[in-house]
Amino acid sequence: MLELQGISKVYEEKKVLEDINLKVRAGETLGVIGPTGSGKTTLLKIIDLLEEPTTGRMIFDGIDALNVPAFKIRRRMGMVFQETPILKGTVHDNIIYGPRLRGREPEEKEIKRVMELVELRGYENKDARGLSGGEKQRLALARALINQPELLLLDEPTSNLDPISKKRIEEAIKELKGEITIIFTTHDLIQGQHLAERIAILDNRIMQIGKPSEVFKRPSNRFVAEFVGAKNIIGGEARITRDKLTIIESDDLKIYSSKPAEGEVTAIIRPEDITVSWEPRDSSALNQLRGEVVRFEERGPLFQVQVECGDEIFTIYMTRKSFHDMKISIGSIVWIEFKALAVHIIR
Repeated sequence: MLELQGISKVYEEKKVLEDINLKVRAGETLGVIGPTGSGKTTLLKIIDLLEEPTTGRMIFDGIDALNVPAFKIRRRMGMVFQETPILKGTVHDNIIYGPRLRGREPEEKEIKRVMELVELRGYENKDARGLSGGEKQRLALARALINQPELLLLDEPTSNLDPISKKRIEEAIKELKGEITIIFTTHDLIQGQHLAERIAILDNRIMQIGKPSEVFKRPSNRFVAEFVGAKNIIGGEARITRDKLTIIESDDLKIYSSKPAEGEVTAIIRPEDITVSWEPRDSSALNQLRGEVVRFEERGPLFQVQVECGDEIFTIYMTRKSFHDMKISIGSIVWIEFKALAVHIIR
């Protein structure tokens, strides 16, 4: 459906986007996730042909989109901004405005479907400008959908909305999945994971792209690891042992990994892969470290426990039962352990 090749955008010597290479399959839902200022909106505007890239190519359904009249491609897309202007008149007037501009009179069953999809059924004769913020955003989505786009672009579609409106828009996106191709931007990691088949982490360039589970479990670099909220990120120098294991040395700490690596690396250990005990255990886990409990807090059904081992503080998730059975308190001296397989290495 869409391919971006080497797209970059520079504003007054400031590089907003750099070497964006991306392929989006027909019917796919892709979430573009990044912090404020990472270039998310600019990327969507380039895809929607509202802005020209400084360099690069865009192929839309086999067409070199930057070398044909923009309206021919834009008519096959729909875009919803964070704040879309609402026209005078009723909700119904707003919805039929786009098709009429294109010389098409939508059937009532089309109008009914999009209004039901965004949960605005019964609002047809209401003054559009009198709607709440969430209702206006749902109307903007309906206005885009009535034009039957092949590619739907959503720029932070639930930003600053109340929880009910946010949920309704998310439900609409879920219902549309597979029917049309969707690219949406967000800074909300949970939303991206919840709605998208793949996510692209953007920070002026694509730092990583893949299924949400892959990105969250195996971040490709430190930026992605920190952005997705990974815990236990430890930098150090890696070398291969005679047993073909990797040992990572960080100050007075040594960690073993089954992933081969040499030189300066970053190791990540997920909190749920670490266990806690009062004494070192006879187990297959190569990593056993002695430390002091410096903090703990309840997180729903789990306890998040922080243990200081040397100069590093490890975060561990424990079940409520395990935590209470051990009777852990601040200052407790414990042993933590994790397998070499649990140590993910990024360079």
